[in-house]
Amino acid sequence: MKKLIMIAVMGGLLAGCSSEASRMNDCQNKGISRDACYVAEQNRQATINAAAEKQAMENAQNLYSTNGGNSHHHQKHNND
Repeated sequence: MKKLIMIAVMGGLLAGCSSEASRMNDCQNKGISRDACYVAEQNRQATINAAAEKQAMENAQNLYSTNGGNSHHHQKHNND
């Protein structure tokens, strides 16, 4: 879990301090239409989200594999 949080923080730092609005303005200032800039921003966000989801799934798989597929929280207890 700590790894996932660190990745999210680093992802935010690597993305820079620019906001969506400033990226949109920069894009439009280059003569690109507002619609095209909007689509580019949506694609940027989708890419970031997909990478985060992929990493979360890999982390979960690694955790599952490390525990031998059997976490102690999910073991049945016999009260005989």
